[in-house]
Amino acid sequence: MLNRRMKLTAVMILVFVLLMSAMALGAYEPFKVKLGLFDRMVCLAILPPEGSYATLKIVRELQMELAPTEEENIKAGLISDLISGGVTIDDPDDPEKGWDAVEPKEIIFGDIAKGIIVAALEKLNDAEKLTQQHVNLYAIFVEGKIEDEKEGE
Repeated sequence: MLNRRMKLTAVMILVFVLLMSAMALGAYEPFKVKLGLFDRMVCLAILPPEGSYATLKIVRELQMELAPTEEENIKAGLISDLISGGVTIDDPDDPEKGWDAVEPKEIIFGDIAKGIIVAALEKLNDAEKLTQQHVNLYAIFVEGKIEDEKEGE
């Protein structure tokens, strides 16, 4: 009799744990944000160049998601700046080229991917090495301030 009760209790606990896990999983929402081309490029620049194997796999996925496509490169007029090691706009005076020529892209960040970016931004902040280029990303990822597109309308 005692053995039967223990089995029943164990089954009830297992069912309870499974139900709670399912509810928690159902409530999970990944971090989604629309990033313009400039913010995507800045985000690419702060990704860590080294880490564990698992971290580097996630960084590689982030690089693929954040990097501009060939079409976006052409549309924005991006060229490699060999002096700074960055990217600039070919003709900044051309009204049809530039960072805003490319529509913002919605990107979904998992918890670990978001954590990698938050850690990089916090490291820059702690070292007092944030620049104006990082401000928007810091507001989005660290402070959680996502601009609502409808606010300006």
